[in-house]
Amino acid sequence: MKKLITSIISLIFLINFVFADITVVPYGAAQTVSGSCFLLSAEDESVLIDCGLFMDNSNEASSNALNSDMPKELAQAKALFLTHAHLDHCGRVPLLISKGFKGEIYSTAATKELALALFMERNGFDIVERKWFWSRSRRERAQKRNVTAVAHWDEACRKNIKNIEQSDSPLTLVKLRKNYGTKFIACKNCAAKETAEIEKLFVTVFYNNENKFSENIKFKFIDAGHIPGSASIIFNINGRKVLFSGDLGSGFSRLNGEFSIPEKADLIFMEATYAEDKPKPGFADYDVFQNDLAKAAAEGKIIWIPALAFNRTQKILYELRLMQSSGKLSKDFPIHSISPSANNITGIYQKELKNKEGVWFSKEIYKAGSILPENLNTKSDVKFDKPLIVVSSSGDMGKGMSARIARFLLPRKDVEVMIVNYAGPKSTAGLLLSGHDTVKGIKNGTHVKKYDIFSDHADFNLLKKWLSGQDKKTAIYITHSEKENAAKMKELLTEEGRAAAIAVFKEKIVLADR
Repeated sequence: MKKLITSIISLIFLINFVFADITVVPYGAAQTVSGSCFLLSAEDESVLIDCGLFMDNSNEASSNALNSDMPKELAQAKALFLTHAHLDHCGRVPLLISKGFKGEIYSTAATKELALALFMERNGFDIVERKWFWSRSRRERAQKRNVTAVAHWDEACRKNIKNIEQSDSPLTLVKLRKNYGTKFIACKNCAAKETAEIEKLFVTVFYNNENKFSENIKFKFIDAGHIPGSASIIFNINGRKVLFSGDLGSGFSRLNGEFSIPEKADLIFMEATYAEDKPKPGFADYDVFQNDLAKAAAEGKIIWIPALAFNRTQKILYELRLMQSSGKLSKDFPIHSISPSANNITGIYQKELKNKEGVWFSKEIYKAGSILPENLNTKSDVKFDKPLIVVSSSGDMGKGMSARIARFLLPRKDVEVMIVNYAGPKSTAGLLLSGHDTVKGIKNGTHVKKYDIFSDHADFNLLKKWLSGQDKKTAIYITHSEKENAAKMKELLTEEGRAAAIAVFKEKIVLADR
């Protein structure tokens, strides 16, 4: 395993893309979906595009090893540009700063607020090596009852703790849990204090404005249509343009609308999470979801919608609001959103909707003024003794509130499970969709169905539209994609006459100067 991890890291770090005196090195999202991180160097200057977490749920050990590694050249970059606030794009920011990064962080205002909210929820702090301390009595109780204990790192917390224990040397929280056999979680107060320091580094920019970074580098953010604040970034380096797509939206989001088509570039780094040329869902597929949900409600079922806490839950809540408005769903039918993290993001969305001049959402959403259905309950202690709708995270049922309620909802025949996001084949949701009668020791009695209309990623047809302003001879480097999908995307792009597309990164690539 150790040799495999070392080989993966070496492969990622040694791959270089060179455009004359412009070099791009991937430190993530190369032949894999997560861990987005690219180092762009030109004219003796270097900047980072994203600094995200690796999130391979099927190989947690590999992800932990990749996440805890931070080459010194990344911390020495002069700035960080964030395409959006998903953790696989911003989740290693606390680690980057702990390694000495002192540059500014450029993003849209929405990305700044949402990323900071995720840090406030302690995301990203568990992979930073530090000397932790905690209450011995609480650790012992956590071990005995199989619950969590809080680990601290800011000295301000020390005075409030009796019977202090601490790590002998700097460790990640992941290693601390393993060493002590305790479910440690990071302290919220420590996270809040460190988040306040991270906030000082942010510089917010508007879509479509060209900004000057240095004498040689200008940059522009354009709407990527993925989640609120998501952006593609165009760097103008002495007249040559390098384009990073970030994650591109599906074009069917009621909340975010569609991406902007970028201007012509000389070099393109494009996400290809999905490399499918078959017809994808359209707006009519919302009706399928609504009709199925209405039918389940009329049959007196418990309707369980496991969903990602960030943006997917909010999409679902808005869909329920629309169903109430149209009469498909009674305003008296109980609705529960039980994920604290999801409810925190929902609160941020609601706050933004008071800004009628905002740009986070489509105009229709600002006009509505709310994404919340009536009769929404956000308490986590739900009694499943009557028909209701419950929205929980995680979306694949592997963690969080979804994992907690799976053990007593899955055996029931009066439960309708509506899957609204990607579910890996080995995840609980993926196994259910494959027709398994027993999943991870739990006998399944539910009816399960998947709804792709809520996807936040573009398919090939949308990617063709995004590329419509580009020369067909322009080199396109495929990112944010598993190796198989990247190869498929190369094939599809070649069929479209873009033979310059490169899918598999095996060696240093030099592109001729103009």
